Amino acid sequence: MSTEWLKALRTGGSYVCGLALKIFEINLFKNGKQQDESINEILLYGAENEDRDIQQIGLNNLFCIYYVILHASRSVEVCVPSLASDTLAKCLISVHQKNKVKVRITIHNSDNFDNLQLFAQSGIEIKIINPTVPLEHEFLLIDALDDFKDAVAVMGSLDYETTQVNCNLDATVLTSDIAVVTALKREFDRVWTSVPDIPYAKDDKVK
Repeated sequence: MSTEWLKALRTGGSYVCGLALKIFEINLFKNGKQQDESINEILLYGAENEDRDIQQIGLNNLFCIYYVILHASRSVEVCVPSLASDTLAKCLISVHQKNKVKVRITIHNSDNFDNLQLFAQSGIEIKIINPTVPLEHEFLLIDALDDFKDAVAVMGSLDYETTQVNCNLDATVLTSDIAVVTALKREFDRVWTSVPDIPYAKDDKVK
């Protein structure tokens, strides 16, 4: 049974959806035989020259990640040092409001709170982590619940904003490997529970 986001890629019809599906179906059909629907892909970004084709590939790879997030059916969990991307923020708010998906964000205690107020106003759960050791994790988990059979993890140092995606040579790993998802889910929960719950009302300011 396909995951909801994989079903969406198959029926989306756009160029970006087609590109994403082409990437993902590398793992579905090998040697002419259908395999399981596991995903283990490395998506690359950035061009040292001004090669527009390479830059477009970087954008398309980012759009694939957005597309998977927007078609989450149960949960999205984000663990990053900072979250300045307006586009990613809009994706998270949209999937929370439209799909009724539970979204949780852990972020390091930094000066960058541009989008935190919007999250709080939208009812998204946020925890600001200020440990002795700085939080440098950079990963997202989509639908990582229960047995993780429908889950996918996104790992990498990518800036998730369209205007910044090709500014550096970056790589993002997309994987549905249960061992990887389980380890990251365990770490997310450990970080999440490392600080007490601080409820924010929708009209509160995040400080």
